[in-house]
Amino acid sequence: MSNPQQPPMKPLGEMTSEERTNYSIQRAPDYSGKQEAVLTTSRTKCWSARDQLFECLDKNNDQINLCKDFYQVFSSVCLNSWADYFMKKRAADKNKKEFLERTQ
Repeated sequence: MSNPQQPPMKPLGEMTSEERTNYSIQRAPDYSGKQEAVLTTSRTKCWSARDQLFECLDKNNDQINLCKDFYQVFSSVCLNSWADYFMKKRAADKNKKEFLERTQ
């Protein structure tokens, strides 16, 4: 039986970008809280903390021990799934850049 408060689920291909974002956030294993808070305040705080951490890592040759305070803030304001994604993407982007530099 479907939940009367939730509209029926559309196929992903028919969803708008906003609907897909909302759907993804609700499916995040560590999601808790109001959707509006996650989409505005939390996302903004997370991105800001990510940018500060990555700036520190860039300045300190990726030595995480020199950026512990930034990492703590990043870990506390971002959903775990978001933090994992950002760290993996940073590593993948760095590897891609190094590979491209070696092949030129």
